[in-house]
Amino acid sequence: MRVPLRGLGFIHRSTLISRAHTRGMAQHLPHLPDWEQVSTNIIRILGGNPSKFTLQGTNTYLLGSGPSRILIDTGSGEKKWIDTVRAVLNSTTAQPLHISTCLLTHWHHDHLGGVTDLEHLSAELNPGHEMKVYKNLPAWNPDSLIDPSRVHDIHDGQTFSTSGKNGSGDDASFEIQAIHTPGHAKDHMVFQITRSPDPSEIGALFTADNVLGHGTAVFEDLQLYLQSLNVMKRRVVDAVAAQQQQQQDTTQNGNSNSSSISGDPNSSAHASSANNASTSSATTKRAYPGHGQLIDDAVAKIDEYITHRRMREDEALNVLKYGTVKPPHSAVPVVHDSITVEGDSEGEGEGESDVKAKSGAGAKELTAGKEWDSMEMVRVIYRHYPENLWEPAEKGLLMVLEKLRKDGRVVRVGEDGGRGRWRVSEKATL
Repeated sequence: MRVPLRGLGFIHRSTLISRAHTRGMAQHLPHLPDWEQVSTNIIRILGGNPSKFTLQGTNTYLLGSGPSRILIDTGSGEKKWIDTVRAVLNSTTAQPLHISTCLLTHWHHDHLGGVTDLEHLSAELNPGHEMKVYKNLPAWNPDSLIDPSRVHDIHDGQTFSTSGKNGSGDDASFEIQAIHTPGHAKDHMVFQITRSPDPSEIGALFTADNVLGHGTAVFEDLQLYLQSLNVMKRRVVDAVAAQQQQQQDTTQNGNSNSSSISGDPNSSAHASSANNASTSSATTKRAYPGHGQLIDDAVAKIDEYITHRRMREDEALNVLKYGTVKPPHSAVPVVHDSITVEGDSEGEGEGESDVKAKSGAGAKELTAGKEWDSMEMVRVIYRHYPENLWEPAEKGLLMVLEKLRKDGRVVRVGEDGGRGRWRVSEKATL
């Protein structure tokens, strides 16, 4: 999740607009332990790389309940992470654990930086058995942190599974399916649990950097990113619907069977109680993000992300149309990103240019045909934020404008230092 900023080399683009930990925010993030059993078949292991860019650190996930496990992501290569992985694998006295499969969600260094250490640990703990490493587009490796010849490709829809506690048998197996979700990165994959001995886990998503536990995520292609969010949402909705249908069928079959059984006055009550419990577990599904705390309701969080992005599009269009982030006399609240700036008050102004319209029609006449450069727009949209945040904010705005251009809602005019000037299209004024 990186972008070149002048004088700073490559850093994470989450630096200011996209994650909730600029001035004063980092200390308010909830504490997460180095490792934790967060669900029946899921252990979260922190990457040992906390920062204002990575929140509490990269979340890596150890999956399964048997001796052979699947690992999602490897952090950035911190010694603390590999030491924690070793401790977790050695924490059971029943059976020695090993990682048979490592899945990398995308190419960013804070997700694949620990691959080499993991390979060495795997060879030490499980000699003679190769741990397979997978990543979509293995050759897409700008930081050269992995050897593409040793990495297997992940294709959309591919499944990965591991056996249960006894090491064999389909009944206790755990399975996830890969979903290609570009936008944050072109090789970005999320994974959905498609089989588990714990029904509450089925349908949950490992969202990597598309959806975070705090703040909002960054992207390199907004149009693809929004498409991916919608795909993720649909997959969870479909999983919930399928599980509820299955439970409904089970309930109907149970009622039919119980009606033919006599001599047990409590059988109906027991069946009803079990069905109610299973139904409640299927109404929402968790999301396990690449950074930050667990998300209890994946669909609600994805909806929040989609709404936020749509609001950002509306703000850009409104600036081009009216010179303000919202239409004149609109009751729609101003959208503030996940930034807390000391002394900033969301009630002070609404972000507007020097051109102040007295009416919607007047504003349209004054600004609808005006050409804006992106920094002029930033000064309107982010007027409450310090100027040192404006340049990175401009990069995000340019991505919003590019999506709107593809949608036919804005027009780019000229170059102006490579950024161009922008105006609203005739289509958007209708």
